[in-house]
Amino acid sequence: MSNHSHHVDGVGRFSMLAQGALDEVPSDITVGVRISENDESPVTFEEAQDESGTGTYQIVLLVVCGLVNMSCAISTTAVSFISPAAEIDFDLNSTTKGILNGAPFLGMVLGAYFWGVFGDLKGRRLVILGSMGMDTFFTILSSLVQHVELFFILRVGNGFAIIGATCMVYVYLGEFLTPSKRDSYLLFLELFWALGMLIGPALAMVIIPSNMVLISTEYFKFNAWRIFILLTSIPSSISFILIYQYPDTPRFLMFRGYIIKSREVLEQIYLVNNKFTTVPYPVQVFTQTHSAVWFDTGFIGGIPFMINVKKRITVLKNGHLTLLSKYFRNIIVACIIEFCIMASYITILVWVPELFSRYSNYKLQNSDGVNLCTASEWHLKYDKLYAAHAVSGNAYFAASVVASSTIPLVLITGIIIKYVDKKKLLFMTCGIPAIFASLVTITHDDLQAELLCCLFEGLTSLTEPIIFCTIVELFPSNVRGVAFSMIVMIGRLGAIFGIVVFGILIDKSCYMTFYGLALLVLIAFIAVSFLPKLKIGGH
Repeated sequence: MSNHSHHVDGVGRFSMLAQGALDEVPSDITVGVRISENDESPVTFEEAQDESGTGTYQIVLLVVCGLVNMSCAISTTAVSFISPAAEIDFDLNSTTKGILNGAPFLGMVLGAYFWGVFGDLKGRRLVILGSMGMDTFFTILSSLVQHVELFFILRVGNGFAIIGATCMVYVYLGEFLTPSKRDSYLLFLELFWALGMLIGPALAMVIIPSNMVLISTEYFKFNAWRIFILLTSIPSSISFILIYQYPDTPRFLMFRGYIIKSREVLEQIYLVNNKFTTVPYPVQVFTQTHSAVWFDTGFIGGIPFMINVKKRITVLKNGHLTLLSKYFRNIIVACIIEFCIMASYITILVWVPELFSRYSNYKLQNSDGVNLCTASEWHLKYDKLYAAHAVSGNAYFAASVVASSTIPLVLITGIIIKYVDKKKLLFMTCGIPAIFASLVTITHDDLQAELLCCLFEGLTSLTEPIIFCTIVELFPSNVRGVAFSMIVMIGRLGAIFGIVVFGILIDKSCYMTFYGLALLVLIAFIAVSFLPKLKIGGH
């Protein structure tokens, strides 16, 4: 399997790898020596990293990076949980709710390339620190603002911030790991994302329906949904404090030419992983790999930061030109699949609380079972008559169930992807959800609708990690990083498109909305047939 992080699915999660950042370095290397009385055998960086081992240090770091990933999940979806409750405070309709839900994704589109370049220049740790610090700041501010326009701008800021950590947390953890352990650790990192997707609605379910109001004056209101938003800043602030305790990755330090620092970090890892040993860390010195020299040339002689940025942007531009000439069909097909899947997957994810909130309001006044669309139409027609309605906890429970549906399927895919043709898997994950989306319109109660949403989400969420596995086959290493960035950015644009268009359509024709989602995954299904033949298991 590839060393690129490909156990990735869902909202905003990907590792925007600096090209070759997680690749095993080829043997074109300069070497150092071991500490030994009679053995001064050559030592490469890879061997030095192997000597430091994998153990307690990486397990604790996995939990820390997991908290970062969890914070990103909570922050990404937080707006979707408050939109039913913020309706009155912000005078929202379905269109403006859609625009608000799209705010974080707009920020992600704006931030993706910025953080990727910044991570190359200043290090992975700094990106995660900046990302978590900014997310905490924007979240606290957004819980206090009283105007919807300002709230929107701040949530764009949240999206801009968290894409940095979602880009870099996989790279950061991956660079502390030896290639043999990397895939399994990065897969576990995925589970923390799923945990965040569960914690968000669970927290909302406890706080928002309580309708508590801490402050209410003519100019300032601090009520239940604002308390929820404020609480979502806690995971990011804890993540910031924890990552602050850790150094930058030994590989990045080596790439930048900080060999002594890199060795110190490897020694620290060795001492934590072998705390009962009396044998000192055996590697005395190693030097920069030849393959890292290109990475370091921009820093020699104190070249100013902005010139460095311009150089990186030129590399990006050239990568795009190569991609759109030599690999035109592959990149277009991959982008179409990603756009359509993210447009449908994210849309269901962020609109589930709103749809099931409407269904709960319908059930308060009616005893007969109907489909989601009929309940939504009833809500729009009669809800104003029942102005005292509260947001139901059931809506958040439904969101938790739908979010959790991805966990078992992601784990199963992580196992079977080694043995099954990835093209066949893509046909399944794009084709079958089209049926489920169409069937939502003929359900007879909210339980049936919830089950179909789970099946739809579970399958569509698998498409992105499979696409990321295929990137390794579709594009050579010299344009792979650029392809990754481009596909992910198009996916985030798809998310904005889906959320906003769904928001406009949902009140005009709910049925057309679900048929539209079915059409999107069907387009992705057709696009899959244009992919070249893919290897089984990446061998």
